[in-house]
Amino acid sequence: MTSNRRWHHWPVALAAAITLGGCTPQVVKESAPAISKTIGRLEQPSVDVLPIIRSEPIAADPEKALENYRKLLELAPDPATRAEAERRLADLQVQMEDARGVTETSEKSLREALALYQKLLKSDPLSKDNDRIYYQMARAQQNLGETDAAIDTLQRLTQKHPDSRLVGDARFRRAELLFYRSRYAEAEVEYKAVMDLKDATPFFESAQYKYGWSQYKQSKYEESIATFLVILDNNLPGGELLIEPEPALERVARSRADLVRDSLRVITLSLASLGGGPALNDYLAAHGDPRFYPLIYVALGQALLDRERYTDAAGAYAAFIQRYPASPLAPGFQMRVIAAHEAGGFRDLVVQEKERYATTYDPAAPYWNGQPATAEVMAQLRKTIEDLARHYHARAQQDTAQGRPAQNQADFLLAARWYRRIIELYPKDEQLPDVNFLLGDALLDGGRTLDAALEYDRTAYGYPAHRRAGEAAQAAVLAYQKHATEVPAEQRPAALQSAIDASLKLADSFPGHPQKYPVLTQAAQDLFELKDYDRAIAVAERVLKADRTVDGRLRRIAWSVTGDAHFAQARYPQAETAFAEELKLTSPKSAERAQIVEQLAASIYKQGEGARAANDLKTAAFHFLRVGQAAPDSKIRATAEYDGAAALIALQDWGGAARVLEGFRKLFPGHPLEADVDKKLAVAYQKDNKPLDAARAYARIAGRGSETVDVRREAAWLSATLFDEGKSTAEAEAAYETYVRNFPRPLDRALDARARLVEYARASGNTPRLSQWLRELVTADETAGGERSPRSKALAAQSSLDLGRMAADDTRAQRLTLPIERSLPRKKQAMEEAIRWLGKAAGYGFAETTTAATYELGVVYRDFGKALLESERPRKLSALELEQYDLLLEEQAYPFEEQAIQTHETNLRRIATGTYDLWIARSAQALAELVPARYGKREQGEERYETLD
Repeated sequence: MTSNRRWHHWPVALAAAITLGGCTPQVVKESAPAISKTIGRLEQPSVDVLPIIRSEPIAADPEKALENYRKLLELAPDPATRAEAERRLADLQVQMEDARGVTETSEKSLREALALYQKLLKSDPLSKDNDRIYYQMARAQQNLGETDAAIDTLQRLTQKHPDSRLVGDARFRRAELLFYRSRYAEAEVEYKAVMDLKDATPFFESAQYKYGWSQYKQSKYEESIATFLVILDNNLPGGELLIEPEPALERVARSRADLVRDSLRVITLSLASLGGGPALNDYLAAHGDPRFYPLIYVALGQALLDRERYTDAAGAYAAFIQRYPASPLAPGFQMRVIAAHEAGGFRDLVVQEKERYATTYDPAAPYWNGQPATAEVMAQLRKTIEDLARHYHARAQQDTAQGRPAQNQADFLLAARWYRRIIELYPKDEQLPDVNFLLGDALLDGGRTLDAALEYDRTAYGYPAHRRAGEAAQAAVLAYQKHATEVPAEQRPAALQSAIDASLKLADSFPGHPQKYPVLTQAAQDLFELKDYDRAIAVAERVLKADRTVDGRLRRIAWSVTGDAHFAQARYPQAETAFAEELKLTSPKSAERAQIVEQLAASIYKQGEGARAANDLKTAAFHFLRVGQAAPDSKIRATAEYDGAAALIALQDWGGAARVLEGFRKLFPGHPLEADVDKKLAVAYQKDNKPLDAARAYARIAGRGSETVDVRREAAWLSATLFDEGKSTAEAEAAYETYVRNFPRPLDRALDARARLVEYARASGNTPRLSQWLRELVTADETAGGERSPRSKALAAQSSLDLGRMAADDTRAQRLTLPIERSLPRKKQAMEEAIRWLGKAAGYGFAETTTAATYELGVVYRDFGKALLESERPRKLSALELEQYDLLLEEQAYPFEEQAIQTHETNLRRIATGTYDLWIARSAQALAELVPARYGKREQGEERYETLD
């Protein structure tokens, strides 16, 4: 068991165990749990559910104490002494395990303690001391990790012993366990019950704190806020208006600082969940302002800032201004609004709120009500107005240069109006190029993109040479390009052409411009978009022919444009060269690498397709298979490998095709083409005179559930016959058996499979398998229904004959030994089995099978009679008794000899029907031996046996 299952911080300990060696009873009391350090993550209370502490002191020799208690119990003391000893034994066990931590080896001890407690409760359920037992039971249950059981036990304590001194402790601990189990509604009730005890419990403040957390966990945010506001009111210092949380916390007693900090944190969490600043305004409107209300606004805003909810933080500060617009603190809160937006990087909102500050707290504004503005506000107002002036200048300059879109068009257009007015009023101003540039910036960010491009163009080429001409030329290019993205689709080609012209103009007018090659690269991309492929290649070539110090990324893009343009014009070899160069310049970790690989693969694959279309299959195969060499990770590789193999098959290059298809299976397991690959591979193996490899391929096809039944059946048959052809006996036998099991129809082929399995079993001398397949041939015929045929009956007849012979051999092998009453029934049963199968064989009506079965049947009868005569004689028989025993055996054997004669005569009668074969001849020979007086003197010949008719 892990340490978190230990009994956590139970403040009232039960009486310690009293050993017979003289230990005295001992009650250890602990103070209420202290508030721990603030936990550094949101939405968790900063008090451990049940803080882990070391257990109460235990006896100096607890093991000896346990032994003494057990010895006492063995003495069968009076009931009262027994009960007290059992309780103390259980207490000591729980106390010991609590002290050292529950482990798997100590679980038995705790279970024993629980059993003792249960016994004590059962023996005296109404005892006033049972509250202590329930308390200790819960302690043991929690140490065992049985939290829910501990919860229930503590409830029984409070219900059955409401006046116990342990009730407050038990309710608090039950609340803690419920909280730990996330049963917050129940925990809330328990915490409230502890709070209702007020000064009667040391847990009031802890319960009040966790009571608020239980409400919060149930999303009862307003109730939670009310609870924690009471805690703050009880702990925050008075005497002045509190605004900043940290200075206020510094004035709180150190032991209370974490409690106050965490309470303030839960209030802010609840307010954040309810909607932030507006929710705080609504709450205060409904419940009134606490004495420290500015502190709540500041704490809420700071908490939202800490969670990077910048606009919500600003909203919290703004809510204060909304509720207390005339407060002396309002300007400070407006600056907090601005700071929150600055922290979030919301430049437009910063400007907006700075304008609000400049407007609202201007000395002539209604806020001052005719009174002079304070020095502090005036100083801040000066800075804010300057910031606004700088903002328009800096934003126009920076946003345009970095290509960021305008955030607030009205502001930028306002700046543009002033810039344009400067140009209109001061046409000879030495700073006019700079002003004209700023005008372009403002127009661009204000959404007047084409106007901005024209102003940049005028700045670059309409003034005598100046320091910003090249920068303005680049800005003109960017503006034209941006304009091309904004116009309707039908206007884009013309707009894009303007951007291309500006790009080429920059490259030609400013040959040393640092952005020359980036601009040319973009122009090449734009020309490709306009499908002006040859010009795109030419412009890209200017980048590729430049000094090798040109950024590798630009060279890569230039190769990309070149490859795309050649590919679009079906110049696949040139496209392949370009994509290969692009790939060399692309990092292995680049997200674009995979796409380039696919383009390279497609260029090669297209060459294969072209060769295939021209019926040049050898070249087609070369290109298809080259995809795997040049772009092994491409998505098209599988298709290329497949097509390459198909081309080799068409060329009857069976070995080459097989190698490619084998590679396909290894490289692309589970590929959708895998089924077709196996089919092609099987054919290639067959054509290449590799029956075993072909058989294994067909076996995979047969086992693939996605194939049709007909395909699987045919593949399974081919697999078996090819294993047969390849003389792989074990695989062939397994394949035939698989075929029979999965495809019992059509019958003829299944019969062939079973017949081969019979041959395999007979060749291997595997009698059980031979018997199995012979029987299956018989069963297959019997269940054939409309498919039954002369062949199925002939196989069944022969199988029955073989089974009869096997049974006859089995009968013949069994000797009649003493005691005869045991060996005779076994031999007789074996004989009956032989007779059954031989009779069945004769019943099919096939002459040769019938005569053979009849002959074998006669032999069975004769052998059984002989076995009787040759059976083991009982020992210690007198001569007379032995003679009488022999006569008895002769009497028993005589009917079997007669049955053998009659059976062989049945065979001889078939001569009259024109039937004569080896088995009839053998029957005649047997009769000559059995009845020599009647048959032994006749010459052989079918005409000699007419008298048998």
